[in-house]
Amino acid sequence: MASIYGQFAKHFSTAEEMEAYKKKIQATLPAPETELNLQLFSSEDAEAKKAVAPSITPADTAEPKPFTAMLNGTATNQLTNISTRSNPPIVDAITGNATIEQGTLKVFIDSYNELTGGLRTSTHKLLDACTIALTQQNNYRGKDDKLNPLVTIPLERFMELCGIPLTKPSKDKTRRKVKEDLETLYHISMEWTETSGRKTKDFAKMRVCDKIALVRGNIIFSFSMDMARYLTNAYLMQYPMELLKVDERNPNSYHIGKKLLLHNSIDNNRRKGTANILSVKSLLEVCPDIPTYEQVIATDRALDRRIKVPFETALNSLSSFISWEYCNSKGVPLTEEQLQATDYGTFIKLYIKFDVLGAPDQTARLEARAEEAKARADKKKRTSSKKTADKT
Repeated sequence: MASIYGQFAKHFSTAEEMEAYKKKIQATLPAPETELNLQLFSSEDAEAKKAVAPSITPADTAEPKPFTAMLNGTATNQLTNISTRSNPPIVDAITGNATIEQGTLKVFIDSYNELTGGLRTSTHKLLDACTIALTQQNNYRGKDDKLNPLVTIPLERFMELCGIPLTKPSKDKTRRKVKEDLETLYHISMEWTETSGRKTKDFAKMRVCDKIALVRGNIIFSFSMDMARYLTNAYLMQYPMELLKVDERNPNSYHIGKKLLLHNSIDNNRRKGTANILSVKSLLEVCPDIPTYEQVIATDRALDRRIKVPFETALNSLSSFISWEYCNSKGVPLTEEQLQATDYGTFIKLYIKFDVLGAPDQTARLEARAEEAKARADKKKRTSSKKTADKT
């Protein structure tokens, strides 16, 4: 096919098919009650204004807010930790389909050998950007009939958010990489389990998205309805836009940054006072490009050079939105002996105490949640007392 739609012919056969799909989605949406400030767009993105769903209003300024809300769930959070370059998947010799397991997540990648990208930092960044757009154009835990899974991001806006210069060579390179990452995400489906209290819920195999394209300078990404429904009913975190700018040549930076931010966003951690403390061991577990202790010992035994140095380099690269220092459990400062120690045994037992710089204050929201929980508990207690009184 000679047109720019040729690369995505198996997803949108023609431009008319893509437009028809967008109109079908938009036709199911109610008129917006309030304007949404979608930070992925600037006021100068004329093409984006035409392509985006009518319930979304591009931001009035070109500069994004330092932090924005982003939906996240157990499945997508575990997907973040996967790199097919560092940990190649198991590929079926007959079907060519790949399988990867991460925690309670099982990832399936159809026709893996036909993909040129694989799961990499740029893939995760693209999914983050699409998830942010999904977050801002839908109501958190809203009604299914108002759910809009189709997001549109101008390519140049995405480049700006990622700190990529808008030169022709950079545009060409980014366009190629985005196409590869879209293809990877299109081929992915996942199944997983989640534990809540004493209950474990099984999630059946579901696709991440069902429509993709890069047309007229816009990234088109439609989450599958199951995935959109899952995410809009999962959790919210405060996402620093600076995370999209971390250098992809050091993939550990993105993985560690995302882990710290997710840990900091969990309300239970905030209530327990552990939201800004995480063990070195748990952070190393999300760094696929840092070898394990066993792998290093089996080769050159350079534990400091191959584990500690890249670990600290990745943490230091996040200085625009995260400050950090070593500590012991519960934030207890290091002893003089620990400060002087250079052995791996001491290092692996340490914790990281960190602050997310410029993060929105969550105090009022947490206090409101605590009051709501207390009101529910009091109501339950009164109901129980009334039932007991009625029986007597």
